[in-house]
Amino acid sequence: MSAPVLAGILAMTGAGDVLRLAFGEAQRRRVALRIVAAGMVADDEPLLTDLVERWVEKFPEVPAGIEFRDSLDPAITLTAATRTCCLAVLNAPDDPRDIAVVRAVQRRAACPLAVV
Repeated sequence: MSAPVLAGILAMTGAGDVLRLAFGEAQRRRVALRIVAAGMVADDEPLLTDLVERWVEKFPEVPAGIEFRDSLDPAITLTAATRTCCLAVLNAPDDPRDIAVVRAVQRRAACPLAVV
């Protein structure tokens, strides 16, 4: 199988937009979707899991898995994840921390990157 699409989730804000584009691209490319939640608040994990399950129902032909990486640096986590993916989709940043993370990933990504 070809390299998956990466959906990098930094916050619940905008997560639906990231998943919409990432699932669509994974379906179009006929590849799996790797969802990595990096640096999120633990309270958001059940919310994101529920959101992902709804998108999986809409795209049953797209194999998808979710990983929570809240104890590691989000920029390092997402940059490393781009090494095995064909496309990375990230949240548009809305706070200084997320702006720094997205900029770091943009500079070091090993695959094309879309920010939504």
